[in-house]
Amino acid sequence: MDYIISPSVMCMDLMNLGEQIKTLNKHVSMYHVDFIDGVYLKNFSITLPFIAAMRKITNAALDIHVMLTDPFYYLDDMIEAGSTYLSFHSEMLMNEAFRTAHYLHKHGRKLGVVLVPGAPIEMIYPYISHLDKITVMMVDPGFSGGIFVPEALDTVRKLKELRKEKGYHYIVEADGQCNEKHFTELKQVGVESYIVGSGLFGLMKQGLTLDEAYYQLIRNIENA
Repeated sequence: MDYIISPSVMCMDLMNLGEQIKTLNKHVSMYHVDFIDGVYLKNFSITLPFIAAMRKITNAALDIHVMLTDPFYYLDDMIEAGSTYLSFHSEMLMNEAFRTAHYLHKHGRKLGVVLVPGAPIEMIYPYISHLDKITVMMVDPGFSGGIFVPEALDTVRKLKELRKEKGYHYIVEADGQCNEKHFTELKQVGVESYIVGSGLFGLMKQGLTLDEAYYQLIRNIENA
């Protein structure tokens, strides 16, 4: 399998999250964790102690999607909680990119950037060589079930071309509406990591177990 499946914790059954993670540990190498403070975006998510608790039950990479008003205040806390990737929105990194990249890499962590549908990729050019992952939002951020923005597909395409041309090392990831309806177009532009919410957990509404839903997800991608 030449792509990554990153289940979104926000879309899991929080009353059974521990069991769902233990099930998915057999299948996935990364989890996507939205960390939202309710101010940067008008929504809330799990907390740092929750991330630390997740680390105790999985060896998979934890990709923290940072949506905080003062994200760098919590940098050490996010590292200590067991994060693997810290992924910041591009506007957050404008004045902190090189310092943050150096600090995270020094502590064995990886730096990601998140591009919302309206963000020009040119704004990350100054520090793009330091990035380990670029997440392209296919929807406006903050809430599950957003409307797919097809213009974001061109961003994925450009990032893949730029990496090939310049020899950069980042992974290109898609977040939002990664499901059966859109897998064909996501594959066509070369998405390498899929953050899945309803594309995985929504399949359980059809009466599938989580294991069965995962295998159906893979079939949906392979057959797209």
